[in-house]
Amino acid sequence: MIHIFHGDDQFASRSAFNAFLDQNSSLDIFKIDNKDINLDSINNFINGQSLFNTKKIIAITNFFSILKANLDKLIKIIKSNPEFDVLIWQDKTLTPTQLKTFSKPQIEVFPLDKIMFSCINNLRPKNASKFFPLLHQVFQKEPFELFVFWLKFNLRKQLTSYSKFDINPLKKAYLQIIELDFQNKTGQLAIPKELALERILLNLIK
Repeated sequence: MIHIFHGDDQFASRSAFNAFLDQNSSLDIFKIDNKDINLDSINNFINGQSLFNTKKIIAITNFFSILKANLDKLIKIIKSNPEFDVLIWQDKTLTPTQLKTFSKPQIEVFPLDKIMFSCINNLRPKNASKFFPLLHQVFQKEPFELFVFWLKFNLRKQLTSYSKFDINPLKKAYLQIIELDFQNKTGQLAIPKELALERILLNLIK
């Protein structure tokens, strides 16, 4: 069976993926990351004798981000060994074509709440009256770390393309958010993380 976990809500999809692995931790699990593909190791795992003769599971993160040459070979290996359970986690929403790679996979999709995208899309100069009410809704409904991830992604994109913000304030805000994220994850923030983020974004928008 092929199990696919995908969607823009990376927090939820990764949690579901990890929960599946935790529930099957007694089985023989081979974990693969898209950056560390070794087809020989995969074949050795498939063809080797399992310790205690337990069922085997192959768990792959960012499967569809693997270089095409290796991806095509890996797909062939998986299709040639249908007796194995294969777990696939992807850090974004997959296309219908990608989802049709395997026959009748079990698919779980985790979309982001529309309020998050609406909030980020309203991050514009002089737009505090619309942006901050949306931000407060995001704080209530979504994990803080997930919003910060998408916020950094959006600002980084603006830094390398077009932005309505002046480049220097935008770059300053981006670097401050990176530092805030680090301090939050290491327990160094002296004030609530939501307040710290609001202050950065207020200085950017005003």
